[in-house]
Amino acid sequence: MPRDEDCVRFLEELRWKNGVKCPYCKSERVKKNGTTTRNGVQLQRYKCNDCGRTFTILTGTIFEKRKLSLGEMFYIIKNFPKWSIKEIAAQLGIDYDDVHSFIMDVMSVADGEVSLEKLAVTIEVDEIYVNSGEKGKKGG
Repeated sequence: MPRDEDCVRFLEELRWKNGVKCPYCKSERVKKNGTTTRNGVQLQRYKCNDCGRTFTILTGTIFEKRKLSLGEMFYIIKNFPKWSIKEIAAQLGIDYDDVHSFIMDVMSVADGEVSLEKLAVTIEVDEIYVNSGEKGKKGG
């Protein structure tokens, strides 16, 4: 599993390769504003000189406000096509629902940006629910 600090560096290089910008107003007029800790990882906090709001590298991303660590989330994204949600949860020793919720959010964010051809993975159905009101209906 990747180290959280390495995930932060990766996100900074990816998101702010041309300099830090405010995720709210897109201003480049920002200054460092102390640090904050999230799941044991120290993050640089910034303050926008234009809109006055504070933010970190995680603000406005799918990684914001999660109880999973960054390393766990990166691991889930990397391995979901290979393994089921149940297998990933067992490997990480975390709750199935946390992994499932995160994967559903990743899939909704990737919608329209990632083609099925690029994914080229087998889709696994973990569970299926049949509404009891539909049982016995013709054509249903």
